[in-house]
Amino acid sequence: MLKAIILLGGPNNAQGELSEIVKSRCKTTFEYHLNYPELKILCTGGFGAHFNVTEQAHADYVKAYLTALGVPDTQFLPIAESRFTLEDALLAKPILKQAAISEVVLITSSFHMKRAKYIFNRLCPELLLECVEAPTPVCDHELEKLLAHEVKALQREAENIDTLLASADTNAQ
Repeated sequence: MLKAIILLGGPNNAQGELSEIVKSRCKTTFEYHLNYPELKILCTGGFGAHFNVTEQAHADYVKAYLTALGVPDTQFLPIAESRFTLEDALLAKPILKQAAISEVVLITSSFHMKRAKYIFNRLCPELLLECVEAPTPVCDHELEKLLAHEVKALQREAENIDTLLASADTNAQ
C-alpha cells in the first residue's frame, strides 16, 4: 500500500503570502515529512474570492513554502486546484488513484479537522485515513468564530454530499 500526505489549503493575501493558519499547516506537514521523507505530498487550493485572488494557484504558494523549508521538489504530487474542502476531496481522489495511493495522512488545522475528516471519509471511503492536526495560531475569540463557522459548514457539506452521492447512485443505475 502506498501512502501520501494531503495538505489542505487556506487563505493567502493578494501578494500570495500565506496566512498564519496555512503556515502552521505547512510546518506540521514539514515535521511529518522529516519523519517520513518517502511520502509524497499533495497540496490543495486553487482560486477563490474568499481565499486567493492572485494569478497563481494557492497550492503553488504552499508548495513553494514547503520547498523553502526543505521538502525536495520530487516529493510533490500534482496539485489539486480546489476552491473548498469538499472539492479538495473530489479533486485529490483521481490524483491519488493515478499514483496508486491507498493510505492518506490528512493534515489541516485542529478547528477544521472534524469537517475535513467527515468529507474525506464520505467521498473517499476507499482510502485509509490518518488525521494529523496542525495548531491553530489565533486568539480565543477568532477560534470561537472559526469553530462556529465549522458547525454550519459541516451541516451544509453533509447535505451537499448526500445530494452528490444520491445523484451518483441515480446516474449509475
